[in-house]
Amino acid sequence: MGNHIDIKILNALQNGNHKAFESVFIAYYNKIRIFIFGYIKSEVDAEELTEEIFVNLWINRESIDLSKSFNSYLHTIARNAAINFLKHKYIHSEYITDVSISGYTSTSEEDLIAKELGLLIDDVVNKMPPQRKQIYILSRNKGLNNTEIADQLNTTKHNVESQLSFALKEIRKVISTFFFTLI
Repeated sequence: MGNHIDIKILNALQNGNHKAFESVFIAYYNKIRIFIFGYIKSEVDAEELTEEIFVNLWINRESIDLSKSFNSYLHTIARNAAINFLKHKYIHSEYITDVSISGYTSTSEEDLIAKELGLLIDDVVNKMPPQRKQIYILSRNKGLNNTEIADQLNTTKHNVESQLSFALKEIRKVISTFFFTLI
């Protein structure tokens, strides 16, 4: 990831400067996407992981350690994201294989929990601000990527990314509360 962003841009990024973030995004987006693609061999997933990395970079911008190499920092984040993706994909495929081999069928209790969770998520989505709701639905239900959503809604890709991040945080919070009450 041979690009170098100077310390002034990184300082501005830490302080919430959108232009600085844009500079970092432009300098690193394609390099990170290509790097991740080298690991996971899926363009769509590489693009989504890269977008998540940049959303998280913005959210956690204040914790960037300016005394260390920013290139190394992004490289490590990208590598970890790719490895975690592959681990999750492997575990998921092993689970599906085990389930299909064992002839597993869900119990009525599991079906009920799944239905309740689905209704809970639908309720959270329905209570979201209109634009966030629309962005979430286009992303998760229609399968559009962030660029396609931005074009369709005549907004910025950055806005789509931040709205999706907020939507997913809301949903994660409700899901964790749901499972906490089951225990």
